Amino acid sequence: MALNVVMLEEGTRHPVPLPNENFLYHCSGVKFELKSGDGYPGDSVALQSDSGTAFVSNQRIVFLPVKTTHKTSTGSSTQGALNSFTIPHTNLKDQRFVQPLFGANRFEALALPVAGGSITGPTKLALSFKEGGGFDFATVARKISERIQEIGEAPHHEEELPGYDNSRQPVTSERHEAGPPGYPDEAPPGYEQLDSRR
Repeated sequence: MALNVVMLEEGTRHPVPLPNENFLYHCSGVKFELKSGDGYPGDSVALQSDSGTAFVSNQRIVFLPVKTTHKTSTGSSTQGALNSFTIPHTNLKDQRFVQPLFGANRFEALALPVAGGSITGPTKLALSFKEGGGFDFATVARKISERIQEIGEAPHHEEELPGYDNSRQPVTSERHEAGPPGYPDEAPPGYEQLDSRR
């Protein structure tokens, strides 16, 4: 994971794609939280942004806050210095989609550090989708993660992801294979799939 290194397309709030990168989904109105350590000064990181845009591509997840400070953090404190966040899918572990009884749906994962990424230890990443779109975001991220596990690397941008099939086959026996842990088998009641160009 890396802080404040995402390049933006000129005159926009969209990340510049990396070589062979294809952005598959983005969503606005997302709350960002990154936490690690045990709370002791110098041993923890706590970054937060109340609103921004989350992007998922075939290579990484990117978060851009609505407000940026355009400052670089110094010393052990990084609070207030979030201009951008990026993490490759290969450094995301234990992904979960959380649907709380109260509050916004969340995408959570353990984010492992990357070389030169300005954060040295594992951190907990949480993206809360206050305006909807979390289920679609988490589904795309999960499919990319599954594809990486199959082939051992991020899929090329020319490669199409497996299509999302929301049709359910009737279960004829008691044996039923559940989806990955942390993901519901079906969309929430009354949920409509959002347009990814929102």
